[in-house]
Amino acid sequence: MAKTLIPTCSVIVSVYNDLEALRLIIDVLTSQSSPPHEIIIAEDAQHKNIKTYLQSLHNNKIIHLSQPDDGWQKEKILNQAINISSGEYLIFIDGDCVPYPNFVESHLVLAQKNSALCGRRSEPGERFSTLLRKQILSLQDFKKQYFYNFFALWRDGVRHYDEGIDLGYNSLLFKLLHKISRKDTHLVGCNWSCYKEDIVRINGFDEDFTMPTHGEDSDIERRLRHFGVQMRSCRNAAVVVHLYHEKIFNADISKQAQKIMQSKKDVFVCKNGLIKKAVS
Repeated sequence: MAKTLIPTCSVIVSVYNDLEALRLIIDVLTSQSSPPHEIIIAEDAQHKNIKTYLQSLHNNKIIHLSQPDDGWQKEKILNQAINISSGEYLIFIDGDCVPYPNFVESHLVLAQKNSALCGRRSEPGERFSTLLRKQILSLQDFKKQYFYNFFALWRDGVRHYDEGIDLGYNSLLFKLLHKISRKDTHLVGCNWSCYKEDIVRINGFDEDFTMPTHGEDSDIERRLRHFGVQMRSCRNAAVVVHLYHEKIFNADISKQAQKIMQSKKDVFVCKNGLIKKAVS
């Protein structure tokens, strides 16, 4: 097993109301090749079934944060998670994205100071997502049979098939790909990581974003880059599988979020973040 480059790591999982997916995520995170120091479940709601399940685990490495369900406030609960996290390094995933068993190890081995690692996700269609949710198909078998199931996944409407291929961070192909064509990349909120000190420097997520676009990725990336944090790819090494569900994005939401982004183009340390700062 590769040597871990940093002492402690917190995995932050943003959750709304998907207990089936959360069960899978917890199962995989607690049996990683390099287990995280702690797992923080950041729930943008207060659903009883989530609370009951997490309490039943009796695992002191799992911390559950929740807040009243009052519209989209993902950035707010993520900031709470960052504030209480004890890891030097933070890995962020969404509560509908199930990581491969070597996910944490890959993030840790590839981590570097003054850089953020940017992953992607494979998106199987409804049939394969249901098989995973119902644990008819294990994640290990899904990964093992990934090439064999190419045509079945294609018929199922898989998106980003190539992102589900685990090349391994030590493989020559992975190193060549990232040296030649993936020197710079962009951050996607469902799978990324950075040193805690870097996200603290920009005062965390901007809670003025109350819609599911931009605030959790584009805005964070823009502000990190301003302070010299490089975006580096961990695609095909730190892999997650995004389970199918109906999308809630629409053009109107995207347009409104883009307006907020435009209004903040010169703001690099947000006012409404980890620490609430008075607007001058």
